[in-house]
Amino acid sequence: MHVRPASLRVLLLPLLAAGATALPLTAAAAAPAPVLTAVPTGEACADDAGVTVVVDLTDLGGEVEVGCAEGTPASGAQALADAGFTDTRDSAQMICAIDDLPNPCPTTFEGSWWSYWSAEADGEWVAYEVGADQSTPQPGAVEGWRYFDGSAGPTVTPAEALATAEVAQEDEPGDETGSDGAAADDAGTTPGDEDEPGSVTPLVLGAALAVLLVAAVVGLTRRRRDPHGPGGQD
Repeated sequence: MHVRPASLRVLLLPLLAAGATALPLTAAAAAPAPVLTAVPTGEACADDAGVTVVVDLTDLGGEVEVGCAEGTPASGAQALADAGFTDTRDSAQMICAIDDLPNPCPTTFEGSWWSYWSAEADGEWVAYEVGADQSTPQPGAVEGWRYFDGSAGPTVTPAEALATAEVAQEDEPGDETGSDGAAADDAGTTPGDEDEPGSVTPLVLGAALAVLLVAAVVGLTRRRRDPHGPGGQD
């Protein structure tokens, strides 16, 4: 029986479908490379000392910057300012730029805006349902801003942003030995002062002179008592 190529493909399709999960693929397509997140700069709040603010400028050619708004800010806009960022408002009092990006502020909507996000320390970014003037972030929380189309939050996770506080604490110099890197002893001198070569104190010089003077007096006294010296005769 002569089987046409088209009919052969029809016969083979059920077999291929049935064995697709069982047979190993000899020429599988390469998996897409993982999307690497940006490396945040700045310093987050340590523990619950305040609200950590993340501003993602990567879509504008910048970096992901992190700041700390200490205490309990009155609003998200206040947290943004307390963390060291400056916002610019348009005529409708909407935030159209952060730290002068984009510059100038857009006058017409072009698909991107400063979207506003929140997260718990071990959670994920969640879009705010209120504006930054109405939100009330609490210490330990993370606030996020990204100039994008609103479909995703900052390109670093809240945990990555909070990790900047741990790095800053571990690298802080002078924790054990003081600000100059050398511990002072109880007398207020730094180690090595007494052992410094070539240094002779006035006290040591005075003691040496006293010893020499006593030796000279003793020798003079002995000569007066025995003018003929050892073995002399009358």
